[in-house]
Amino acid sequence: MNPSEPISRLLAWPAVLALCLLLLMPNLVWWWFGHGAMLWVQALLLPTVLLAFLFALLGDAPWLACLLLLPFALLAPMEMFYIAQYHHPTSAEIIATLVATNPRETREYLGHALVPMALCVTAGTSVALWAVWACRKSRLRWRHDSRIWVLSIVTLVPVASFLVAAVSQSGGLSARLFTGKALMRDLRSEIAPGYPFGTFQRFMEYREEWDRMRANAAALEAFRFRARLATPLHRRQIYVLVIGEASRRDHWQLFGYDRPDNPELMKTPNLVPIPDMLSAWPESITAIPMLVTRKPATAPWRQPWKEASILRAMQEAGYDTWWISNQLAIGEFDSPVSMYAYEAQHVVWLNHASWTAPGSYDDDLLQPLRDVLRGSDRNLFVVLHMMGSHEKYDYRYPPSYKHFQPTRSDAFNGISIVDRSRNSYDNTILYTDHVLAQIIGILRDNGAVSALWYESDHGETLPTPTCDKEGHGLGAKPEYEVAALFWYSDAYATAFPQRGAGFKANADSRAMSADTFESLIDMAGVAFPGHDETRSLFSPQWRYRARIVNQNWTVDFDHAVFGKGCQIVLPPQN
Repeated sequence: MNPSEPISRLLAWPAVLALCLLLLMPNLVWWWFGHGAMLWVQALLLPTVLLAFLFALLGDAPWLACLLLLPFALLAPMEMFYIAQYHHPTSAEIIATLVATNPRETREYLGHALVPMALCVTAGTSVALWAVWACRKSRLRWRHDSRIWVLSIVTLVPVASFLVAAVSQSGGLSARLFTGKALMRDLRSEIAPGYPFGTFQRFMEYREEWDRMRANAAALEAFRFRARLATPLHRRQIYVLVIGEASRRDHWQLFGYDRPDNPELMKTPNLVPIPDMLSAWPESITAIPMLVTRKPATAPWRQPWKEASILRAMQEAGYDTWWISNQLAIGEFDSPVSMYAYEAQHVVWLNHASWTAPGSYDDDLLQPLRDVLRGSDRNLFVVLHMMGSHEKYDYRYPPSYKHFQPTRSDAFNGISIVDRSRNSYDNTILYTDHVLAQIIGILRDNGAVSALWYESDHGETLPTPTCDKEGHGLGAKPEYEVAALFWYSDAYATAFPQRGAGFKANADSRAMSADTFESLIDMAGVAFPGHDETRSLFSPQWRYRARIVNQNWTVDFDHAVFGKGCQIVLPPQN
């Protein structure tokens, strides 16, 4: 034996331990911010056991284990930074947003932390390389009996659990195997949030969801509206569609609410509210396709629509198209929307947080909009997708907009959940009011012929004395009654007086999201074969149709009855 080997082994063990500690640091940060007994398992127990298993598996070559862990040592500081900001680990959805983020957006996201982050990444890589070198040089081996114990326990416990679950299940072989597989899926779901081994699942989920979304988008690439600009102008035209989130109409001062939560929009000239707009669905995944395509309200929701979106029509008519989103790029509820986003010539994803954590505020949409307007002199059609009023409400507005108090995030002080939820939600509306006013200001200051259409994808159920539900997807009356409005510039009014007059004549009508596509077509002065003016609120030919809404039932909303308590939309009684 080389006399230097005992000394080098003394150096190798600290190197391995330092690497393991580095890899566990994101979990420790998550555990520090988190709550609950299960967090001990997800953040501490499982990652530690899996690290031990990897080193036991490669007991004759620990240097190889260190080498395999090197990429995760490099990424560990980034995961820690993310968890420190948002208090939960990254996910497949976050990975998709980061992948779609360009270098400039990454620099803006990191801000002053860019240089420290680069140093931390370098340090993490150095720790891993030190561990590889030290283990290799010292010929470190793990041959103690503890290695066999680790391998046996980590291998046999899942197998035994699978067998016990399968044997204890009544029924045939398929039922038993299903129960065993379900247990394994539960185990994988517990591993998924932890670092570093959960990242494998996150990347796999990201690739599967991303490929599925892109495949659906590719299926529409050949579709053409044969759209054209009906009334060419010698002035630049800019049209903006703002898609709101979970914004119920009866909580807007603009529509008669008794709280001053629209102070800026109430004073905005050339703004026309749409006081009776309905969404066809109470969830984004099904509601947004109704806004941006001609998909009928009665079409099966799981079946992708056969036509492209408004973005394709605008592009064919000569508009430069953008989709700027403060939501996530992929996910169970996001990918069907992203399918249409990627019809735009330019796509920007801004949010790096999940729905259940603090993230980008909607005023992050403003600077990209300014950049787009300054960066091109072409006609523009821009979609801005807000986080709006999606729960958790207190994550959707900055502290300066905490006007109505106490809120859901405040310590319990005897105020009911009904009042605190209402306060939190109304603060999101107050902030949406500000962001919309800023967007309108940007368009007004540009001086182009411009107009804006705002419409929320769906509304929201809030707790009341007779209903303890909160959120959307329940199928309650406030989830269909959405906030919507139209704004136009002075230059637009001069160039197209008939459009403004036509819209004002129809604005108070009983409209719904199925009218939005054709209305946007007319708002921008686009024509194509098959354009249905009877669905355009800008046209004298617009006519009322039965307003079909969906969830638990397919119901004509204007003839529905509403249940007691949560106001569930029900078919009329015979």
